[in-house]
Amino acid sequence: MARMRPGTRRTTTGAALAVALSALLAIMTANPASAATVFADGFENPVVIGDFTEFTAGQQFGPWTVTSGNVGLTRDWQAAEGNQSLDLNGFAPGAVARTLPTKPLTTYRVTYALAGNPDNGPVIATGRVTANGNTVDSFSFDTTGQTPSDMGYVYRTFYVVNVLSSATTLGFASTTTGAFGPVIDDVRVDSCLLVLCPASASTSTVG
Repeated sequence: MARMRPGTRRTTTGAALAVALSALLAIMTANPASAATVFADGFENPVVIGDFTEFTAGQQFGPWTVTSGNVGLTRDWQAAEGNQSLDLNGFAPGAVARTLPTKPLTTYRVTYALAGNPDNGPVIATGRVTANGNTVDSFSFDTTGQTPSDMGYVYRTFYVVNVLSSATTLGFASTTTGAFGPVIDDVRVDSCLLVLCPASASTSTVG
């Protein structure tokens, strides 16, 4: 009877485990249900009457509060999702925020659509995203060649690891001066398993 060489069973078991984990990762990556949605908003509330509604610091719209300057909820151009988007420069740079329930020692994936006001102003629109006051993403968008009917939205994704906080305040702010700046839409926050939230340069820790 042939004898198994020492270490053969361990190697076989390790290979089988690697194959199983690889298959599990493929299934979970292909299945969005593996990530639990905490929050999703396309800035459809309230419905804008006309083209543009301005909100100033201290005012609320939908789930958001304007924390500085002023912003505009608009139907004046193409939205990434639905019919409305958020202009982070109303008549001056603005910022918005909302507080989300979060669990300790949990990773959250944040995605959003980014564009820029194509009507006028600086070619490069810039801004930042914060979690509990800490900058977790800095962004810029080149409006060259974009039009109100073809905004050229790009989707950005980053990860936030919540350590201890039971709530996290997510904020978006323009860092572009004047009345023409970044536009955001289709904001989504998902809590996700470790295999769906790999550690990377786009991962920040808060709480």
